[in-house]
Amino acid sequence: PTASHRCIAMSKRKIVNDPLTDSRGTDSVLILDGGLATHIESLGENIDHSLWSALCLIKNPKVIKRAHADFYAAGARVAITASYQAHLDGFHELGVGEIEAVAAMKRSVELAREAAPSGCLVAGSVGSYGASLHNGAEYTGDYPGMDEEKLLAWHRPRAKALLEAGCDLFACETVPSLMEAKALSQLVNELEHPAWITFSCKSGTEVSSGDLLADCIKAVGSEWVIGAGVNCTHPKFVASLVEICRKALPPWKSVVVYPNSGEVWNGITHTWETGTATADNQFVEMAKQWAELGANCIGGCCRTTPSTIAALKAAFE
Repeated sequence: PTASHRCIAMSKRKIVNDPLTDSRGTDSVLILDGGLATHIESLGENIDHSLWSALCLIKNPKVIKRAHADFYAAGARVAITASYQAHLDGFHELGVGEIEAVAAMKRSVELAREAAPSGCLVAGSVGSYGASLHNGAEYTGDYPGMDEEKLLAWHRPRAKALLEAGCDLFACETVPSLMEAKALSQLVNELEHPAWITFSCKSGTEVSSGDLLADCIKAVGSEWVIGAGVNCTHPKFVASLVEICRKALPPWKSVVVYPNSGEVWNGITHTWETGTATADNQFVEMAKQWAELGANCIGGCCRTTPSTIAALKAAFE
């Protein structure tokens, strides 16, 4: 690029606060947390509901704070809030009105902040619409009757609540389709707050709907999208996906990856199909490869534990 192009690029970088780059500092990798909801389940909570971990924002906020504290203590420098499946209809099922529901969404940020050591980040989880359907649609992208404008309207109340509560950035996550990626990119632009957008993927090149990851990354090119990547995806696909992300993103944007343990969620029985988990030592060896390929924000998603995060921290220290 010419000198003028470099100046334009640098000026764009200065417009938007980038907490991921700032927090990473001189480290090669910023360690994210692990599977919050599945850790909450391991602490004895039954969260089989369309709100999932967000159920505890009403029923047992203390367990959320404890789970965040466990991941921070293991070495995570970023916590993702318990708002992943927080949505107004889900709260209405509990008899909770809109004002109290919005307060619960804000509480997700407050609980993570209370648990956070000095200098650590709180990422407000903006989970995919499919997660709220409680049928595994975040792994298929099957959204009957929805379009980009309807998705934008559906996501807006939660994102505004997280912003008002003071999250450092949005974690727009487990996005299965190009359509929802476009809606979320538009929302982030509207709210003018930094975000990452990460996708659930079914292969080394495709997001869960069958859209190409490369096309999805191109669609979230907003300056407010400071990072992009994959989450809740089988670890075996991640190396290829990281290469796609790093090639498609400008060099100053982060490649964010936090795959699941490799276990498969059964959307009908609402159980994890066991026997397919990736051991922590295997996960770490794969993570080293992801970092070599350009991933610089790494953590875990469903069924990864504080021990997984402690192993990642030890590997990248």
